This record gives sequence, C-alpha cells and structure tokens, in this order.
Amino acid sequence: MNQPLLPLIALCCLGCFMMGCQTSSAPLVDEESRYEGTTEHTEPGRQVTVVIALSSIVPGGVVGHAGIAVDEMYWDYGPTRAKLAQPLKSIRSEAGPWWDDPDQQWRADRTLHEVLCEMPEKVHPMGSLVAIVRVNVMDKEAERIATFWRDTYDRMRGGEDTYRLTARQCASMVAWSLKAGLQNHGEPSNRLPRELHGMTPTRLYEQLREELKHTSGPDQGQPADITLWQLEHDGLTAWHRPDMCEKLAMPELPRLRLAFERIKHLPQALVHSNNSH
Repeated sequence: MNQPLLPLIALCCLGCFMMGCQTSSAPLVDEESRYEGTTEHTEPGRQVTVVIALSSIVPGGVVGHAGIAVDEMYWDYGPTRAKLAQPLKSIRSEAGPWWDDPDQQWRADRTLHEVLCEMPEKVHPMGSLVAIVRVNVMDKEAERIATFWRDTYDRMRGGEDTYRLTARQCASMVAWSLKAGLQNHGEPSNRLPRELHGMTPTRLYEQLREELKHTSGPDQGQPADITLWQLEHDGLTAWHRPDMCEKLAMPELPRLRLAFERIKHLPQALVHSNNSH
C-alpha cells in the first residue's frame, strides 16, 4: 500500500465512527430498522437467546450487561441493587437477578419478550449498542442450560451466591451456562472455569460471534444469528457497520465505538448509573 495514503485512510475511518455511520453494504441486523422486542421462533428445536448490552471500560465505568433465555424463559445475574454507590456493589456483593427482577424481591420473573420490550429504558448512555444473539439447540442442550440457571437462582434466592466483578458476574455466568449446556462435560463444577474470569459483556459478544453455532435445525453447524441495535432518542434502531470499514475489511472494534459514545454522552453516563453495572 502507498504509505502516504495511510494517514488519510485512518482519518476517514475515524470520521466514520465520529459521524455515527448508520449505513452498511453488509448489514448485521434484520430488515426492520426499529426494534420491537420480537421473539418469534419458527425453527425446529429450542431457541437460546443471549442479550448483551455491550460494555466499555472508560469513560463512565464498566457499564454493560448480559442475560440469556431458553425460548421465553429468561435469566441473568447481577450485584445487589443500591440507590447510592452502585459501582461499589458492582465490585463485590450478594448476587441477584438484574433485568429479570429489577427490585430483587423475588416477586418478578420476566419473560424474554418483557425484558426486550423494556430494553431502551435499561441501557445507557445514548449511542450504546445491544447485541441479540440467537441460536437453535437440541432439547437436551436447552434443558442443561435451563437447569444451570434454575440451580443458580436457587442459590441466589438463598443468599448463597456472590457477585464479583472479575469472577462470577453477568457475562461470565452466561458464558458458563452455555459451556455447561452445549459442551456436556458431565456435572458442572461449582468453580467458575478459569478462562471465564475477567469476562466482560463485550468480550462475551466477541467470543459468541466467533464460536457459537447452531446445533439443531436447518442451520446446524452455521454461526449464530446476531443483530446489533443502537440506543437513540426514539428507541433502539438497527446499527450497521460503516461503509469505509466494510471496504477496508477492518475488524469490528466495539470498544472503540463505545468509548467514543461514552465521551460524547459522558454527562448522562455519569448521572444514570443504576440500570447497568
């Protein structure tokens, strides 16, 4: 490549990110442009859905979340909710449901559809990205995932599980449940697998994008279906990779995208800190 062109290309790519870039030659999303919380599933087998509010380390703290559903049964894992000093609770505290039961009083048990319909009120700041990952699995795999979460909820209900930012937290627990359900190494250990320590929602998204595949149905063996949505003032809208990034075959850089959005919307990120963790 002609060396003098490199600074120009870099400048063009930075411009794409700074302008928001809502067009793409290879969309990552469904045809509709407005997210309506759709959960319809018509393929054989069972559907597993992973919902990820992508995280960025700075600025504004580690804000993001991940949850999982088998068909319409939804589960997630979060720290103790607090009106003040939520970031401190998000380092280490007693674990409990997050979007599934916002009050953590064990009176709510939300379906996947209910969680997705409320998604625009659950993520922040403006410009945040949400990934919806869907995969068809065999019945026995779906049941192993469901059993993992039933056992986890039983422990949380009894105050026996501890949320730790670098150990058991939302993204690592979703990844662990998929590992337990899809790899079937017998009875899962009570210890979080070493490779899942330090997991983040964005790292989980990157891992599933590269590794998760359908195990049932007509797309068996094919990569999971992934759609990306961006929070705007009027709700979640379809997010597309910039044309320039497509043409240059650049890798996806969700952390760079989110870091820019955090800077752009820093006041909101610092004020509204209680819906993500």
